[in-house]
Amino acid sequence: MVVICGATLGGLATLGSTALDSTDSASDAALPTPASPPSQASSAAPASPPSPLSSAAPLSSAAPASPIPAPLARLLDPAPTVSPGGSPSPMPLVPIVNFWSTQRSISRVQLTALFGGRSVSPANGPTPSSVVMAVSAADIGPLVTFFGAEPHGVEVASAAQVRSLVKGSSKVVGVVRADDVTADVRALAIDGLQLFGATRIHNPLIWPLLVDEPGVTSSFLATPEWTIAAGGDVMLDKAVYAQSIRNHLGVDYAWNGGTAVVDHHYCCGWGGKPLVAGSRTGDAGAVGNLFRSADLSIVNLESPEPDKYRYHATGFTFTGDSELLLGLADAGIDLAGLANNHIGNAGPKGVLDTISHLDQLGIAHAGAGTNQATARKAAWLAAGGLQIAVLAYDLVDPNSYWAASGRAGSAAFSLPAVLRDIKAAKKAGADIVIVMPHWGIEYTDSVLPLQRSYAARMVAAGADLILGSHSHWVGPFEQVAPGHFAFDSLGDLVFDWTHDERTQEGVVADLTYVGKTLVQIDLHPTVIIAGQPNLLDPSGDGDRLLNAIRRTSEPSLHW
Repeated sequence: MVVICGATLGGLATLGSTALDSTDSASDAALPTPASPPSQASSAAPASPPSPLSSAAPLSSAAPASPIPAPLARLLDPAPTVSPGGSPSPMPLVPIVNFWSTQRSISRVQLTALFGGRSVSPANGPTPSSVVMAVSAADIGPLVTFFGAEPHGVEVASAAQVRSLVKGSSKVVGVVRADDVTADVRALAIDGLQLFGATRIHNPLIWPLLVDEPGVTSSFLATPEWTIAAGGDVMLDKAVYAQSIRNHLGVDYAWNGGTAVVDHHYCCGWGGKPLVAGSRTGDAGAVGNLFRSADLSIVNLESPEPDKYRYHATGFTFTGDSELLLGLADAGIDLAGLANNHIGNAGPKGVLDTISHLDQLGIAHAGAGTNQATARKAAWLAAGGLQIAVLAYDLVDPNSYWAASGRAGSAAFSLPAVLRDIKAAKKAGADIVIVMPHWGIEYTDSVLPLQRSYAARMVAAGADLILGSHSHWVGPFEQVAPGHFAFDSLGDLVFDWTHDERTQEGVVADLTYVGKTLVQIDLHPTVIIAGQPNLLDPSGDGDRLLNAIRRTSEPSLHW
């Protein structure tokens, strides 16, 4: 029987005894388990709308749960949707931690131990005694059945209160319904299986924490889930060309990166700045698999691929071999943004050649065209049963690369015109509008006030997501309005630019939508080795970059 042994504090009931310090820093992982590499992902095929799962078999043979004590009734969330007749309905429950935690996965053994207030053997990953579990009151009964144990030291609250506890402390692992997962917390994988993200499972029947909640319908299961993998700058010249073509490593070389570690720093980049040396540790192809697994994959293509290209070993001019665009297609890139300050490096003809090659490969593009009008046109994509419009603009000189009447080039950023384009896309039926501005200052993660102002104006006009570029450093991200985010820069992805350590790093933004709502953000840190991105462990060498993102993002996010 569930017994309330602790006092009710601030609307929270404690099952068993526990002590929770909500002032602890959230930078440490709640439970230090290794992240699962994306190479272990499921099929890259987009998810189909879930089918009814009412026939799902129970995952536990434990005795039926005791009724939730009456004092907890007032803590229940607003009444969920009730199935006719109160028939058993599957409900995915999800472990969550602080957004900035480096933890990505937890085991069922650890969850069971936390629920029962026990530690686990070192072989299963130690559970620090200071870590506690917080669960939604509505789910206590099903969790008792699932774990086959009574809770001890478990905080019981509404789903919103559980999220608040998780956001306030690194020492809390929450459990809420998938319906209640939001972007400001991190949903964990269980035993390496993910319910959110590009490499998620596509059959919720195999989710390890699926419980029966009679009479309750999950809106998560009834709404299509879809993902975006957004990468930073891609340049197909210099080391990328040298490795792929001259060294005969093939057109997929740039996308075959796996996992890596940082070995050491060495001298020197520009101005004596240190550079980083990394080495690959395995999982070849994990980067490409991450992009292929997403429903939509988007990058900023910062080199033209003209018919008459020229290899550049050094310098500021980039032109790539169009054969290397096959690598983008093989990696599942759905759209390339072309509005940037290098797309004109081969002149107007180079812009047109690049567009032609992308068209032949079936890769959509935005931000460049035969003239100003075509350069401003939205590219249209589809995912999750929704229509997605993508617009791209360049705010960086040289303006001679900008399209004009009778001249091919990139779409210049003019705020009044951008706002009109966003509104026009919404009017034309776009469920989601993504804007890709090439803006800001190079080699810094500081954001200009003008960028913040423009982002707010674009979101007010109807933009749902802003994916910026140009700085060659990963910049901060902000929630411009509820559910509407701006990523100021995702840094370099496929590139060869040894200005400083930060130009050798990037992130892939792994974004999960349920319907039109962005519910999860996972930032995968990368390090570039000979032009090729490789994934860093968020709890290892990737932690330094993630902490830099946190430092610049927290003032506006308040997460």
